[in-house]
Amino acid sequence: MRKSIILILCSLFLFKSSLLAQNKVVLKLDDIEANNNTSRALPVMDYLLQREIKASYGVIAKRLDETALNVLGKYINATNAKGEKLIEIWHHGFDHTNNNPPAKNQEFKGTDYAFQKQHFEDADQRVKKYLGVQMHSFGSPYNAVDSNTLKVIAENPNYKTVMFFWESPSKEKQIRRLNNRINLEKETGKPDFESFVIDYNKHPEYQKSNIVLQGHPNQWDAAKFEQFKLIIDFLISKKSEFVLASEIK
Repeated sequence: MRKSIILILCSLFLFKSSLLAQNKVVLKLDDIEANNNTSRALPVMDYLLQREIKASYGVIAKRLDETALNVLGKYINATNAKGEKLIEIWHHGFDHTNNNPPAKNQEFKGTDYAFQKQHFEDADQRVKKYLGVQMHSFGSPYNAVDSNTLKVIAENPNYKTVMFFWESPSKEKQIRRLNNRINLEKETGKPDFESFVIDYNKHPEYQKSNIVLQGHPNQWDAAKFEQFKLIIDFLISKKSEFVLASEIK
């Protein structure tokens, strides 16, 4: 009897440990636009919605128009069987430019404070206007940031999370940084299952906490989409939990 109790307790401990070790996966899907009653990301969004897989979509604010809510509304309002939201819209810049003064700088790196402040707040307001969403997470175009970006984000109390943000944390407020990157794409716009698995296995430390997978669904043709599906199936086989960027604590 005593031996049976010990075995049961050991099994419970191992089960609890496996749950604690379960990694959380953030699908960071970039460069989303919604205008003229369509979006190139819809096939991927439909696939993930059908499978009730949570995903975080970075919108380029300038590429939204008055039809954006008609296009994305059903995804924004979608929930899973538990009543949890299935998507998060996050801040991916106002125009995603890389030719700004003084020397062909990216939108949030090398540009001055006033420029970044204007672009950040304009994007925030434009997404509210066209999608009715207050964003809480930020990922810079080209993953390029500097100290001005930190200051701008710190001044907006709505933002709690940044992705791929290796600058030092802001002194003004604590912002969660999600930097555990594993490459979903071998090159920008090119998901590759084999190279993903190699990179995944290089980072066992991430597998016990959280990982962030960056992709550009606007650029995926049918073959690339199939590679993405293989990666999703692999992560499901590993008992990964898909979460929104703002759900990481």
